[in-house]
Amino acid sequence: MAGLTFNKVVKRFGAVEVVRGIDAEIADGEFVVLVGPSGCGKSTLLRMIAGLEDISGGEIAIGGRAVNDLPPKQRDISMVFQNYALYPHMTVEENMAFSLTLAGASKEEKKQKVERAAEILGLVPLLQRKPKALSGGQRQRVAMGRSIVRNPQIFLFDEPLSNLDAKLRVQMRGEIKSLHRKLGTTMIYVTHDQIEAMTMADRIIVMEAGCIRQMGTPLELYDRPNNAFVAQFIGSPAMNLFPATVRDGRMVLETGIDSGIAPPAGLSQGDEILIGKRPEEIGLSNDGALQATVENIEPTGSETFVEIRYGQQHVSVVLRQRPAFTIGSTVAMQLDVGAFHAFQRRDGMRIA
Repeated sequence: MAGLTFNKVVKRFGAVEVVRGIDAEIADGEFVVLVGPSGCGKSTLLRMIAGLEDISGGEIAIGGRAVNDLPPKQRDISMVFQNYALYPHMTVEENMAFSLTLAGASKEEKKQKVERAAEILGLVPLLQRKPKALSGGQRQRVAMGRSIVRNPQIFLFDEPLSNLDAKLRVQMRGEIKSLHRKLGTTMIYVTHDQIEAMTMADRIIVMEAGCIRQMGTPLELYDRPNNAFVAQFIGSPAMNLFPATVRDGRMVLETGIDSGIAPPAGLSQGDEILIGKRPEEIGLSNDGALQATVENIEPTGSETFVEIRYGQQHVSVVLRQRPAFTIGSTVAMQLDVGAFHAFQRRDGMRIA
């Protein structure tokens, strides 16, 4: 096993810089998720770790050893892709043992390693089946088993659950976390799905436009986002951001109505900010100054997601109780004055 270090890592495609001076350290045995919107550079960064993309600048070190110039086979990593890439003419056992066969492992060594991986992944009854006789989740476990038998220092996962249905994705999230607990090996996992990131990671790296916007535990990112981008990316539904201006010691919304929230210390008259409110921190009632219109209602059973329009802004609300109002109703938005986030409007950075 080994940790991983990025030191000012850069990737350029021609004149376009898609990874911009990444600095980060991943500890030995840690489960880290790279998350961000499409095109943010997360998959490119993963491919640079694997040696599938050249590094334009900086250094990547695995276990303290720089790997910039090492070919993939010498980096002691194993990668699980979105596409299972199983050989259809081979059995599960043969697919899992294939890399060992190429390495010239003995029959006994292959048998021992495949059986161990199959036990960990619950594949023992399926070893003689071929991929066409397996479900999507079973095929993904075979792909993971093929990686386990190599006993790498680091596992890399590139959106491995994207091809599965919703129920299987939930199941496989649990299985991958269980695998991490059993093996204790460093794992780096790429996804655009922030729910996967929140439920699986020891720490999350949030990327945007080739840069790291924040790195921390799931709850650190949720409870104290460093900037407005992270605030809206982590959490589902996303955090609501209300533009406001400091006037006479109050935070006044764009509609001209006092939010009822006192500004953080250090702000001055005329400062433009964003008030961040999680959907569960907003209530709806019949009376109040912040009048809004109900645009959509999505009951999920235990919760109800409501979308309202306040002025020109769409606002997400999560209610525990089942609402009596309907689409088109006028309601009053209630902002919890004791729970809010504040960001500079000019650059989106958090106000302490």
